[in-house]
Amino acid sequence: MTDAITEAGHTQGPSVSADADGFAAPAPAEDPTAFGWLNTVDHKRIGRLFIACSLLFGLAGTIADLLVRFDLTSSGGHTVLNGDSFVQVFTFTRDALVFGMLIPLFLGIAVYVVPLQVGAPNVAFGRAAALSFWGWLVSAGVLVGAYIANGGPGGGFADGVDLHLLAVAGLVISLLTGAICVAVTTLTMRAPGMYMDRTPPFAWSALVTASMLVVSLGVVLGQIVILYIEHRYGPRFLGGNYGIWSRIDWMYRTPQLFIYVVPVLGVVAEIMLAAARRWVFEPLALYFTMGLVGLFGFGAWANFGITDEGADIVDGLEGIVLVGLYAGALAGVSGLLALLGFTVWQGRNQPRPGSGTLSLTRPNTALAAAFVAGTLVAAAALVGLVGAGVDWLQIADRGVDGNAPLRFTTWVTGQQSLLIYGAGLLGGLAALHWWAPKIWGRRLSELAGWASLLAIGGGALLAWLGPTLSGVLTEQPQFVYGDPLLTTRYADQVDDTGASVAEGLSTVGAIGVVIVLAGVVLVVLNLLVSVSMRKGAPAESDPWGGLTPEWLLDSPPPLGPSETLPELASGTPLLDLEFNGNGLNGSGVAADRDAHEVPA
Repeated sequence: MTDAITEAGHTQGPSVSADADGFAAPAPAEDPTAFGWLNTVDHKRIGRLFIACSLLFGLAGTIADLLVRFDLTSSGGHTVLNGDSFVQVFTFTRDALVFGMLIPLFLGIAVYVVPLQVGAPNVAFGRAAALSFWGWLVSAGVLVGAYIANGGPGGGFADGVDLHLLAVAGLVISLLTGAICVAVTTLTMRAPGMYMDRTPPFAWSALVTASMLVVSLGVVLGQIVILYIEHRYGPRFLGGNYGIWSRIDWMYRTPQLFIYVVPVLGVVAEIMLAAARRWVFEPLALYFTMGLVGLFGFGAWANFGITDEGADIVDGLEGIVLVGLYAGALAGVSGLLALLGFTVWQGRNQPRPGSGTLSLTRPNTALAAAFVAGTLVAAAALVGLVGAGVDWLQIADRGVDGNAPLRFTTWVTGQQSLLIYGAGLLGGLAALHWWAPKIWGRRLSELAGWASLLAIGGGALLAWLGPTLSGVLTEQPQFVYGDPLLTTRYADQVDDTGASVAEGLSTVGAIGVVIVLAGVVLVVLNLLVSVSMRKGAPAESDPWGGLTPEWLLDSPPPLGPSETLPELASGTPLLDLEFNGNGLNGSGVAADRDAHEVPA
């Protein structure tokens, strides 16, 4: 490898990196001791930190959601919480599951994996990536402190409410910083010869999510600034602490949630293509469908105008917009899954290079979890489309009777359960089992993995089924978004029969969350035993028969820039080498074709 920065902006040398101005600068040496974790700029350590801490926040968020679900199993009043603490725990659940687990989990995986996949020596702006993690961790701690001080949305401690807004702003800024680092790595630090249409699917999905986070979370950051000024200095024309939640809750609801789970689709594509041992017949279609899901997940602040309780729908046009967003996301997910399914069918009789490789006839936890996660993303898009369509018909008075639109009832909770617990956690489980050999050099226990898969998948379905049926059969709101302090009681909205049904269905949802919690605990224990206690089987460089460049490296790669990664002309060098010998070290048909071209 040369030690120069190429025309494509890719750093080839193991001891050279690019600073913020694009000039060559010595890469800081990594401290191999435990203290090195505090000042690390190596993407492998930063990624591990994100992964570990996000799983812990996932546990906290799931426990909080369990308290809320148990409280909703009684129509006569609060059973676990009280009126004030219900609001605080409810909003903390959404903060913890989205900004504490879902986004940082896949950000951590991307920070670790994407540089290896595109042939980069490190993530772009290593110090900024490290600052992203520490800023996120500190902000998450401040967020917890604000809630403890009764300072969340609708909280009674004014300074605590301000602190909550500052903490959410810190989370947004930190996660945006990490997303920008991943996006810049994919765009500017690819190996010479690797065009964007040859990047591995997960790297592309990370770029899609990072791009959409920049344009959507930037909006909420502006909203938080306005809310902070309005709450702290008056005149409270936005409702003060009572109006905060209704203006930021779109971050935790569909269609915005589709942006956060695009990396799940990248994981699904990576694993299914490795199992089929084929590349899709039209790569651009693969990238297009992933991008479509991210594009139609974007609604930003406009979602508030569409979904705010009591909003005036002029001729139903805003409702049509929401239906269109769900329809576009469903088209993207369905197209991607159909494309992958056709590729798998084509490769059903493909010979395997070794007995230890992943096979469709020998599914492991990663393959099974990826398949279920992809299916649940499609199911969530379909559920959202149906709910948005019914809402539009109700509000536009076009023939569907009902008291409360589904999006203001437990239907919303059902969608969140499918995407966060189902697609998000199962996609994370698939990614952890798939890349654990590369991240930690150890395989995770397959027995514990299958148990986690069954628990999380089954629990997510129950957590979705209970509140969704409650929204359909009883039209009973769990939470009134326009007034966070008002938790509508079942007895005030439906008759005794409806209240009993709603109680039973809420219990079903609570049982589902209990099972999900057990699955998350199994995942954490699996990591502790297999990795921390080193009980997992040591992994060779390519234990699954992977296709993408990271499987060319040792498991795990040493700290610092790799000295062994070859120059790449493809995102699937191992598949290219297996069949026609091209893709490695600039040799073969692909390299000859692009010998005089500069990657776009």
